[in-house]
Amino acid sequence: MIEIETTRMGAHSVRLREPLPPYTRPEDILADSMPILETVNRMSVTDAAERYVRVETQGTWQSIDRMLTPYMVEPADMTGSRRFKVVAFVGPSQSGKTVMLQTSCLHRVMCDPMPVQVIHMSRPERDKWVEHKLDPIVRNSPRIHDLLGKGRDDSTFSRKRFRGTRVEIGYPTAQQLSGGTYGLVAMTDFDHFPVMMGTKDSPEGTPYRMARQRIRTYLSRGCVLVESTPAHPWEDPSWHNGIDSPHMLPPTTAGIVNIYNEGTRGRWYWQCPDCDGLFEPRFDRLVYDGALDPGEAGAVAEMGCPHCGALIAHRHKVELNRRALAGHGGWLHEGQAVDGIGQRVLVPIDDSAVRRTDVASYSLDGAAATFANWAELVANYEAARRKAEDLNDDSELSGVFYTEIGKPYRGSLAKDAEIGLQFLKDHAQATPRGVLPEWVRFVTVSIDVQDNRFPVQVTAWGEGGRAQVVDRYDLVTPPAGAPNTEAERSVQPPRYGEDWAVLEALGEQVWPVAGAAYGLRAIALVVDFQGSAGVSDNAEAFWRGRRAAGLGKRWFVSRGRGGFKLPGRVWLDTPERGSKGKKARSIKILNIATDRVKDTISAAIGKVNGDAAGAFYTALWMSDDQHSELLAEERGKDGWEKRRGQIRNESFDLSVQARALAEHLGLLRITDWNAAPGWAAAGPLNSMAVALSETAAPATAAKPARRRRRVQTLTYLRR
Repeated sequence: MIEIETTRMGAHSVRLREPLPPYTRPEDILADSMPILETVNRMSVTDAAERYVRVETQGTWQSIDRMLTPYMVEPADMTGSRRFKVVAFVGPSQSGKTVMLQTSCLHRVMCDPMPVQVIHMSRPERDKWVEHKLDPIVRNSPRIHDLLGKGRDDSTFSRKRFRGTRVEIGYPTAQQLSGGTYGLVAMTDFDHFPVMMGTKDSPEGTPYRMARQRIRTYLSRGCVLVESTPAHPWEDPSWHNGIDSPHMLPPTTAGIVNIYNEGTRGRWYWQCPDCDGLFEPRFDRLVYDGALDPGEAGAVAEMGCPHCGALIAHRHKVELNRRALAGHGGWLHEGQAVDGIGQRVLVPIDDSAVRRTDVASYSLDGAAATFANWAELVANYEAARRKAEDLNDDSELSGVFYTEIGKPYRGSLAKDAEIGLQFLKDHAQATPRGVLPEWVRFVTVSIDVQDNRFPVQVTAWGEGGRAQVVDRYDLVTPPAGAPNTEAERSVQPPRYGEDWAVLEALGEQVWPVAGAAYGLRAIALVVDFQGSAGVSDNAEAFWRGRRAAGLGKRWFVSRGRGGFKLPGRVWLDTPERGSKGKKARSIKILNIATDRVKDTISAAIGKVNGDAAGAFYTALWMSDDQHSELLAEERGKDGWEKRRGQIRNESFDLSVQARALAEHLGLLRITDWNAAPGWAAAGPLNSMAVALSETAAPATAAKPARRRRRVQTLTYLRR
């Protein structure tokens, strides 16, 4: 170490760095480059993984054991085959797909040096994958780590330089997939990629087709590896496979399933311990009592053999998977031939009679996955299925199919027949307008905001989520004291914040219960937060006024959010950011996944021909236009949208608001209606109940008081 003291710098010494290292010798460079000249190691991907790759198992780093996920041996080894250009694997999450992709890439580092490109679904997920999965494996696998370059730029999120080759890690953009030559292109979580690359006006192709172009220079040595859970629905809900294509999956709107169908269509088979027959262990072959609670049904689930009917307990799954790898089952693919009855013959992948294609494709059912538990799988499925039937919201059920079973979802909630105006009128209730049905437990008020009116709907709620429209009207007259009322204008919610005062009386209004001596106030009221310019500002000011009056817990402002992939159905939260760069608002907004709740309302309308739980009833006093507004939208692939020629849909939107508000209050959490909370209690003991004898006199006396306030306000405004 060199030390220099100078009086100009005071008494402090200046410490310089160590001397630079000597120049690298030519022989060192030559020795470092020698691995490029090594002959290709013919070791299979699985054999190389067991020798070189170490993975974390229960907190310790150990060599890979093929017996942990026996079904991954063949797909991994096929990435080194010269017969197939593509290997596609469809399966549930947490089944070993990522480890297969990693070992296939590292095989090119250790045994068959060639450039590798890995494409993840997004840049943040790419960085997370490199930091949490790839880097730890490289660091803890000594032979692989020795080949990693020691330079500062040799190990980054986007690139790993090894002696003799490189691994580039990117995400699906046209630039990433348009250039470069690679021996292996590996794409993970493929169904979360954009369907088409490039711009809308000049599309460049699908990520899959573009990836195939990147390996052409390597001829038969090149390979594209695609793995993913399915995430796209059936393209044709009426599709079914025949005996000539027993392994075909239903074609989907996009994604890996269609690549699988192009290939050999391999499925994983077990050999029955009782009859020695081969069968595919599928979720739909699990035997359990569907009438039990989800947890109890899962606890007794067993796999049924389709040949002899023998029931196989979950504890035998590991053994049967290992026996399948040893030749008692395993992967069987569709062959070229059919038997005497027209059924497709199934063959191993190395059989010359396998289906003629350059894609080796595999589909694993979640019931056979090593890390899947049948009890949990059945419990999750049954809970999601029952929720879908009750709420007509199949977002959780589709998630079970995609991520846990590993199969595309058809959608089982389509209506048997289109519901029309006459259907609603035929099943409308005879309860008088403004009167609550005798079964009511609580009341909500939902308010839409238009440029020249406040559409209002009062909804009664009962046991099991049954509901009925009690009143539906438009508030169009401004309150006394609002500006420019001498022009006899209608309310203008976006322009005049004073017009919102017309809503205040709804919070104190009492609706009588049919055949009873009491009525109910609304437990909560919700106002739309969205609309023309000015609506959000006025809605926020109105809510703050209600809060200042001590009613902030009963009044809500709501915002609809479209799409089916939102994290929840209804949630109360402050905005994360404001629009157009503005500061986010500090009030809490009731966010509604409108498309999912619209599914619920649409299904509830179809239940009115019986006494079904969750039915949504209309009333005879409603006009044809108000009934038609409930049918104003139709469900499309991407969400609900207005039918052609339909102008107004307020009744549908108000019903969605009402349902969302009821769920936020706790409708779905009430399992025992005999022990319901006070606001949902039956009879006059309800916390919102008011004796009708108490409401008559105050209501009459209140009118003069309101007139006096109006005069004072007008006098003040005219000063």
